Amino acid sequence: MDRLKVLWFIFILGNIYDVIVSFIAWHYQVVELNPVINLFNIQSPILMLETAIGLKLILFATIYWSTKIFDKLNLNKLAILLPFTIVTLIVVILDTYNLSPL
Repeated sequence: MDRLKVLWFIFILGNIYDVIVSFIAWHYQVVELNPVINLFNIQSPILMLETAIGLKLILFATIYWSTKIFDKLNLNKLAILLPFTIVTLIVVILDTYNLSPL
């Protein structure tokens, strides 16, 4: 499998995992520090889930079009996707570690 496809796969699955774990944490009222969601001052877990999914879709679209621009400029697409994948893996590890008492 191509390295770029593997990075996209890890990036997408990591973000799906992040949304699911965040929803579980919000539903059971486990304190989770998420400044972007807290900025909207939303109290309902369902509304938080909708907001998180919307923000993830914006993130996916931004990275997708950024990789397309890198492709048009004949630059390495891995250079833009790799940092986002690494950050996604760090977030997944921290989310899992923070929910370990559950």
